[in-house]
Amino acid sequence: MATSTEPRRFAGFSPTTLVLAGSMLVSTLWGAWATHEIMALQRRQVVTVQLSRIMGDFVEAEARSGHPAEETQARVAAYLKAVEAAVTALGHDGRTVLVAEAVVSGGVPDLTDQVRADVARRLGAPSGAAMGVPGRGTR
Repeated sequence: MATSTEPRRFAGFSPTTLVLAGSMLVSTLWGAWATHEIMALQRRQVVTVQLSRIMGDFVEAEARSGHPAEETQARVAAYLKAVEAAVTALGHDGRTVLVAEAVVSGGVPDLTDQVRADVARRLGAPSGAAMGVPGRGTR
């Protein structure tokens, strides 16, 4: 039996050529994916929401409402859940949501009223209600 000294080949290509071609293909695919992700980041919008104002207005209205403690506790829990859902929904639309009190620059859109309206909708407030603040047009 004679052994062949001819180098091994796959479909006529040497192993080195196959490895180089494979690495070029992987590099090209990675570059395309990275470019897509960078472009997606550039399209993100940064917005603010004044959560302390929303919560302050709600707590103030609840304090004046005269509801029993159990009912107030249930209303606060429902309100917090609705606020969280509204802010989360803003994030799903490709936005980065920041608490307004933590933002130094004034060049960021404020969507507080949009969140307030969404909370009112989630809580089933009448259309003429004062944007989800109980005790102010919600009765």
